[in-house]
Amino acid sequence: MKYSLPSRILHWLMAAIILFLIGLGIYMTEFLSKEAPNRMEIYGLHKSLGVLVLALIFVRIINRLIYGAPALPATLPTWEKILAHLANAALYFLMIATPLSGYLMSNLSGYPVAFFGRQLPFIAEKNPDLGMFFHHAHTILAYGLLAIITLHIAAVIKHKFFDKPEHDVLNRML
Repeated sequence: MKYSLPSRILHWLMAAIILFLIGLGIYMTEFLSKEAPNRMEIYGLHKSLGVLVLALIFVRIINRLIYGAPALPATLPTWEKILAHLANAALYFLMIATPLSGYLMSNLSGYPVAFFGRQLPFIAEKNPDLGMFFHHAHTILAYGLLAIITLHIAAVIKHKFFDKPEHDVLNRML
């Protein structure tokens, strides 16, 4: 049994955006010069896509409530089913917490968040100390999200190429 078409579209769209965002975030913090003429545009793109992910995760949750998810293969060991559910819960948590922490980091540091040019409301007043806390939280959450995504991909590869054919879960999302 496959995921619904809306579920598959949301999955792959969000996967592409999130992986791009993580790469862009690493570029922004490690390689982008403070004097770069396009610095603000790059930060603006990162924030806009982060807001998009935050909106899409709620669409995805509603979609999941409507369509559900196909059951994991019955022959999959119980411990793997438990790990799959825990990893899925971690993914959803991190897909909310990471962009939300970025939004809070910006606002608490005194910077607005815009969605492709349209300024969004401040959800917190300027507080540089708390802004720095959310800066660190955003970094840790983003790397946590990358770690869980890596684990997710590794599990798909394991089930596709190293397990019984009936354990192949990739086809459910294609």
